[in-house]
Amino acid sequence: MKSRGHFVAILIVALQFSVARAQIVMVNQAGYLPDQQKFVYSTDRADSFFVIDAASGAIRYKGAFTRASSNDAATGSATYAGDFTSLESDGRYRVATSLSDSSYPFTISDNVFQDVYRESLKSFYFQRCGMALTPQHAGVYARGTCHTNDATFHLSTGKTGSMKATGGWHDAGDYGKYVVNAGVTVGTLLMAYELFPSKFKCDDLNIPESGNGVPDILDEVRYELDWLFEMQDPLDGGVYFKVTPANFSGFIMPSQDTSTRYVYGKSTTATGDFAAAMAMAARIYSRFDTAFASRCLHAALAAWGYLSANSKIVPAGGFHNPEGTRTGEYGDPNDSDERLWAAAELYISTGSDNFNTYFADNCGGRDAFASTMAWRNVRDLGLLDYLTCDRTNSDSTLKGTLLRSFDTYCESLVRIASNDGLNVSILPSQYVWGSNGEVLNNAVVLIVGYTLTGKKEYYNTALEQLNYVLGCNMKDMSYITGVGTASPMHIHHRPSASDGIAEPVPGLLAGGPDRGRYDAVLRSMYTDSTPPAKCYVDNQGSYASNEIAINWNAPLVFVSGYFNEAP
Repeated sequence: MKSRGHFVAILIVALQFSVARAQIVMVNQAGYLPDQQKFVYSTDRADSFFVIDAASGAIRYKGAFTRASSNDAATGSATYAGDFTSLESDGRYRVATSLSDSSYPFTISDNVFQDVYRESLKSFYFQRCGMALTPQHAGVYARGTCHTNDATFHLSTGKTGSMKATGGWHDAGDYGKYVVNAGVTVGTLLMAYELFPSKFKCDDLNIPESGNGVPDILDEVRYELDWLFEMQDPLDGGVYFKVTPANFSGFIMPSQDTSTRYVYGKSTTATGDFAAAMAMAARIYSRFDTAFASRCLHAALAAWGYLSANSKIVPAGGFHNPEGTRTGEYGDPNDSDERLWAAAELYISTGSDNFNTYFADNCGGRDAFASTMAWRNVRDLGLLDYLTCDRTNSDSTLKGTLLRSFDTYCESLVRIASNDGLNVSILPSQYVWGSNGEVLNNAVVLIVGYTLTGKKEYYNTALEQLNYVLGCNMKDMSYITGVGTASPMHIHHRPSASDGIAEPVPGLLAGGPDRGRYDAVLRSMYTDSTPPAKCYVDNQGSYASNEIAINWNAPLVFVSGYFNEAP
């Protein structure tokens, strides 16, 4: 039996907590929902842990650690898990172990994810291109108008002159704008609203459109859609691939970036993503603005016309940067997934048997679900929307086949997570550039899986993925700027690095551990033998682990918004 003096020592350690800990004790630094599962993870071989009231120092819960993994391949460590699900009282807490290690503080309440959701959604406002961000809406992150002269046709297009391509979001830590990444981002955000409108109805984010009676998530997406319209050639419906300079700019504010920005040639991947996103927008915005919705549908049908006229991928082999261009390539040699997604969304929005037939003939049936959505593979967006649509002429037999395939895939994600030392749903080999986005996209899939099947293990595993990015990871940090006690301060994000403000723009998700170590900073710190879950550094120069991107923030909005139980 432990002595009274031992418990006093635990309390002293908790109250005198410092970052210099012998072992890491990992918690979700935002916090936990009162009535849902709660796990703390540690590399500490302690036999027990204590949940301590951060204000009074009183022990509110005592539990035992169990070994989660003896030698976890992703973390390279033995890991231990402690379950304190039964602690449901609202409050501010820490976890201390019987070996006197301690966690960062966290909260238990219904609204622990409210700030995560709101800040991750508002981060898109801070990515806006072509407009000034005013102090009224941006606070200390206000900045001037940028990139008002988009864009000159690149020599590789065979065209001369320029076209209007202003607006939209800066894609990532740079100031480029890419249609394929815009497509998966818009698709994820619109799916969040379409599936769970009551969870994404807020109209008070303090963006310029707030209070107009339209949910702010739709106002923000519309800003991107307005740019996407400009990327479509009105003559044939094809969509230009990207707007960027030939090379990335330095770390300067967007209003200081006066480099010539080029528009690059049309592609079927960009056109397919455009068609799908516009078709989704047509049905969703019809509730708020019928004229805008009609314009979206017209643009989607025109894009499908281009795809129909070009049955093989354009350009041949997929888009590649022409000589002399070194901005993001987003190369993809396969456009079948973009075509499938476009067909699914056009079917749902129009009810046309032609689109339904195309989808049924190309969706893969019982083998449909094999991976989670990403910019390179948008099949799941089409599959999930078809599965959840209520079109009366949809193929019920096909839906049953797809649901069985989907259920099997969700089970595989749960299995991966249950075999992982921190309940993460990716394999060691999947800690690649943007791994945090992949983790959260898996959570999106599992949330839809729970919605369709009612299997609580899908819900729980999805919640664990959010816990991971909020602190239950081997870097013992929240990967979201401005969230938690320890979060990125030196994000690879030009405005955050150039605005003279110590704190980065809030609500941005770092890409996460990258086992490939695709930048010089990572290569200088880690080797091929470094466990993949540790290959991250909060350093501005580490674009392969510490950059941000709109397509990673989109599933963060989806997942945090879904689990946000605040009114």
